[in-house]
Amino acid sequence: MSYTRERLGELLVRAGKITEEQLAAALALQVREGGKLGHILVRQLVLDEDEIAHTLAEQKGLEYVRLTSFSIDREAASQIPERLARRRLVIPIAYRGDDLVLAMADPLDVEAIDDVQLRSGRTVVPVVATPTQIQYAIEKYLASADALQDVVESVREEEEDEAVQPDQDAPVVRLVNQIIREAVMDEASDVHIEPGEHSVRVRYRVDGVLHERMQLPLSVRPGLTSRIKIMADMDISERRRPQDGRIAISVNGRPIDIRVATLPTPAGEGIVLRILNRDVHLHSLVDLGMGADHLEMTTRFLARPWGAVLISGPTGSGKTTTLYAGLSKINETTRKIITIEDPIEYRIPGITQMAVNPPIGLTFAWLLRTVLRADPDVVMVGEIRDPETAEIAIRAALTGHLVLSSIHTNDAPSALTRLVDMRVEPYITSSALVGVIAQRLARKLCPSCRKRYRVSPETALAAGFTPEEVEAGLKLYKAVGCDQCSGTGYRGRIGLFEVMEMNEEIQRLFLREAPAEQLRSAALEMGMRTLRRDALDKVKAGITTLEEVARVVV
Repeated sequence: MSYTRERLGELLVRAGKITEEQLAAALALQVREGGKLGHILVRQLVLDEDEIAHTLAEQKGLEYVRLTSFSIDREAASQIPERLARRRLVIPIAYRGDDLVLAMADPLDVEAIDDVQLRSGRTVVPVVATPTQIQYAIEKYLASADALQDVVESVREEEEDEAVQPDQDAPVVRLVNQIIREAVMDEASDVHIEPGEHSVRVRYRVDGVLHERMQLPLSVRPGLTSRIKIMADMDISERRRPQDGRIAISVNGRPIDIRVATLPTPAGEGIVLRILNRDVHLHSLVDLGMGADHLEMTTRFLARPWGAVLISGPTGSGKTTTLYAGLSKINETTRKIITIEDPIEYRIPGITQMAVNPPIGLTFAWLLRTVLRADPDVVMVGEIRDPETAEIAIRAALTGHLVLSSIHTNDAPSALTRLVDMRVEPYITSSALVGVIAQRLARKLCPSCRKRYRVSPETALAAGFTPEEVEAGLKLYKAVGCDQCSGTGYRGRIGLFEVMEMNEEIQRLFLREAPAEQLRSAALEMGMRTLRRDALDKVKAGITTLEEVARVVV
């Protein structure tokens, strides 16, 4: 393919994006101050980066690619060094046969194309992306590739001394920082670093699902483990026992808290990083996906001057996010709100937040006793884990406090029997408990590529749809996958809810020590909408899929 050097300004004028006068003014500024013409036009608010990129693509007959959602081939990206990518503002993103697809901010830059062809030994197929997106991709893909290469070159296979503390400029330091930076950019909730027999696997959990991101050579494991332990203030000489630690770090100017857990395995210590973004926007109950009926009941729970409201579900089901959404709803100057958390995940102005610290005796139970002497109106206990905390929290709800907390159960009625297991007397629970909200998180369909289809009656009935719904004809949506969702078919998550309100019938059954199934039947007779029914309603609305419901709801 041959390329001709044309001027960006001429292309933009010919496309009608700018006038001759605007071009002349921008060129005059370029002569005085230097810099690229496109950057000057964006800075003067004449055009934005997307308009320039689309115009370049259309005028040259090239493809426009949005790199923030494109699934970039790491092996292709590694065909050029980071310094070349930054200097030319380009990055390889895929292979097409033997050719190399090169994302460029300026597809008119023939010299950049020649440089990449010379370096890679492949014919280049240019596509257009914005400068910001290319910088994002370089930071995400090439910085980690270069850091890994440096680590491999600096570590000899026989070096196994994990007590060596790397300095801040060491390659392993840059590799760890890049792993964390990439996870934050991917909006991952967890990073799993898993040593195996032949390599170290790094996986990120995004929207509740694990995705493999890289395979590292075993030679980097000692330095990688040592560096993370140092950052988390752990004992780097202890390799036989699990350890917990925390890291506070800034990523692209954003404060990030990380919980670290090490897991001894036959292949070496595995590490899990839980990423907590303190700057993340707090969601409202509506944002979480609550339907009108659930929202009305939850709002009524939160309006109570006293009583206990519990959020139930397994680990990773969004309980803490719902607790924060509830606190935000009732956070008023007339109320004193105190929280006890492990750890403090989000800072909320106007609320007193405290973190547990068991090594120095600051347990949930100990802090809860202290908090109750501080004249609170509302108390949030991050999690009810043990009988002592359960007893204090439920009794506090009887003495004029609104208590919000979470508990690990599969559905709402099971929260009652779980409290009995924790030795809380049924007569206390029945008097104190206002309601229980059970929840799960399901991935949302990508609106850019979801596809409608007619589901078979057998499949619909097996999923839980009613015969009336099936007879009316169900047309649902399925995941497809596109550049916008990195080929997964899903973007973001939504809550699935089951809200049970304590009433006289449920109290009566509970005091008679009825099993959870009987409590559930009574709640259903009183109109409780189950997790599965809420999920099916969201499937009908085109928000999620039957496959996703089967994955997260029993």
